[in-house]
Amino acid sequence: MQGTTPIRIAVDAMGGDGAPDVVIDATRQVLSDRHDLEIVLVGPEDRLLPALAGGAGGKLPDRLTIHHAEHVLAADVSAAAAIRRGRGSSLWQAIDLAEQGRVDAVVSGGSTGALMALSRQKIGMLPGIERPALMAALPSRQQQLVWMLDLGANINVDAPRLLEFAQLGAVAVKVIENRAPRIGLLNIGSEPGKGPDVIREAARLIEAQETLDYAGFVEADQVFAGAVDLVVCDGFSGNILLKGAEGAIRLLFERMREEFQGTLGGMVARRGMKRLHDRLDPARHNGAPMLGVRKTVIKSHGSACSRGFARAISLAALEVERDLINRLDEQLWASY
Repeated sequence: MQGTTPIRIAVDAMGGDGAPDVVIDATRQVLSDRHDLEIVLVGPEDRLLPALAGGAGGKLPDRLTIHHAEHVLAADVSAAAAIRRGRGSSLWQAIDLAEQGRVDAVVSGGSTGALMALSRQKIGMLPGIERPALMAALPSRQQQLVWMLDLGANINVDAPRLLEFAQLGAVAVKVIENRAPRIGLLNIGSEPGKGPDVIREAARLIEAQETLDYAGFVEADQVFAGAVDLVVCDGFSGNILLKGAEGAIRLLFERMREEFQGTLGGMVARRGMKRLHDRLDPARHNGAPMLGVRKTVIKSHGSACSRGFARAISLAALEVERDLINRLDEQLWASY
């Protein structure tokens, strides 16, 4: 537990489409909102110092330091290439700080594969976990979020791995949301006999766990209905559902803007549309915990705006504050 000790977060300043400017803006937002944080921006000093000083009249923000990195990994770098050529990069250096215990968490908007591979190799995994799983929040019809994992880190999984996702996700949601989640297993139908063998076997395993509140199968459209708090699936299905939802939300608001542009009805409805946009905006829910790693690691969407990236940093701070890693460790040992 952190107590009065400042929470230290290493931020890969060069990860993401708008880096480093988006990352720097997000860092300023978070440091302004929370006074218990210290942030280490990791990246080439010759790119970070001018951007930081220019936004603060030549003075660096309080509680912020720069950790120099020699180079930057490309957004499309493979996991294998990241391990071979990543040494000295901003992502490698950020993870290295966590490995050494100099920071409590890492946040990056860079390559998912590289982040997962380097975290797994350098920081290591919790007992019994072979590969990390990505979890993220989605809006639901209810006034609360629905969490989902895996979102792309594990494409092909077996039934025991889906049970593992359920266990990891249940603890994480309880820590983040202060509530024990009802768990649904993503499937093509809600009837017990539907779906491939691996899904039906996973349902049997999850239902047998007394510590898990299993609600049964859920279809893709039911994910947003709020019937469950945590949806478990393989990374292929989860990534497609997440990207599809983000695209549908963008299409909805583009069509609404076109329909009401310059009309009296649009002027009247503007305030309500803004409230709706704020509830559904993917930026509000940005930040995917990489569960199973021995430190808090958060993957930000590569195209996140500064508001969204700030959300990812804040989520990292929340996980550290609530001691998520130790609670996951305890749960995994208890399940053996």
